[in-house]
Amino acid sequence: MRPRHLTLVPGKWPGRGSGRRARWAEPDPRARAQRLKISPEIVIAHTQPGLEGVAIREALNRIAGAREIGRRSIADRNGMALLRVERAQSLTRMRCAEDLFALAAYLRPLAPDQSGLEQARKLARNAPFVETALARRLEVTPGSRSGRRLDFRVLVRTTGVHDYRRVDLQKAIEQGIAERGDRRWRAAENAEVEFWATLLDDELILAIRLSDDRMRQRDYKVAHFPGSLRPSVAAAMAFLSEPADDDVVLDPLCGAGTILIERAHLGRYRMLLGGDRDPQALAAARENVGPRYQPIALRQWDAATLPLKDGEVTRIVTNLPWGRKSGSHPDNRRLYPKLLAEFRRVLAPGGLMVLMTSETRLMRELFQECRIVPGAILAVTVLGASASIFVCRFDAR
Repeated sequence: MRPRHLTLVPGKWPGRGSGRRARWAEPDPRARAQRLKISPEIVIAHTQPGLEGVAIREALNRIAGAREIGRRSIADRNGMALLRVERAQSLTRMRCAEDLFALAAYLRPLAPDQSGLEQARKLARNAPFVETALARRLEVTPGSRSGRRLDFRVLVRTTGVHDYRRVDLQKAIEQGIAERGDRRWRAAENAEVEFWATLLDDELILAIRLSDDRMRQRDYKVAHFPGSLRPSVAAAMAFLSEPADDDVVLDPLCGAGTILIERAHLGRYRMLLGGDRDPQALAAARENVGPRYQPIALRQWDAATLPLKDGEVTRIVTNLPWGRKSGSHPDNRRLYPKLLAEFRRVLAPGGLMVLMTSETRLMRELFQECRIVPGAILAVTVLGASASIFVCRFDAR
């Protein structure tokens, strides 16, 4: 599976200072925040912030008939990929998404003063797509309860300035749902149905959760390791490597093996190579890989002196040390130049590197010294921490 395209728009490096101009892989989501043209076919895929565009491209490549409707981002919480699909269940194949929601109602503008609460109550009471969303919930999560009496709860996220509190908005929406005449609705903490209300400045999106925790979790993840990458983020990095059938994919700092396993789920490849200097991390990776995902080789090594031939791999996808839970920024200043030199040595001409780190300024300095211009940079947030994903292609020179 090869992604159709990687949208690039001009931009500057994230962080302070101008530096050399790079190119962003994603525009500011606020620039796309036009009023939605709503329909009952809209499904919202949640991602880690900054990866909503990658999730959209994955859906367009993997889901027949999928169409992009828009994208939104809630700082430090979620990216939101808005898609139109005929069968919501098809989106459960997505690797970059962590949760799925069906649109129930939409309003823009929502007043910032107290009258906005009455607008929200009426919107919930008259939400036009609740029945469609409940049917899609059964499609995505078979066995979900959908009788005439349903317990529900409302979760609210807000951005912007309003005269009311988040809890006030929650109560207004709860009241509106309880007033609906289609079923007997009862607010409860441990409820069958979750309504998620997202208020982005003056835009209110009301949706019903379709998936459960099993979507963001992976059944292969039997062994965990401190600092192990979230599977959806690993999948996004693997997708950005433009998977091809003849890939020799290297993760030189593989940890629990998440990136390699997620790459295996995206399509065919010639070989997966992974290694780590920590024997406990390698033990976790071997347990997660098990007998699957062949051919694959996992070795203990120092990523700065790889036991590989020049130009042996076509893709390098890895999460660099951030210098937080382990190591430090001074350690990274010594380590990163060695890693980049070794990565360039083992990467074949025309190969791709996809690297993630929070050390954005350090990467800018090193790329300038090495005369590397990233083809794309994504600013992302992973579990509340800011980072960047760098996509670099090397030609024959």
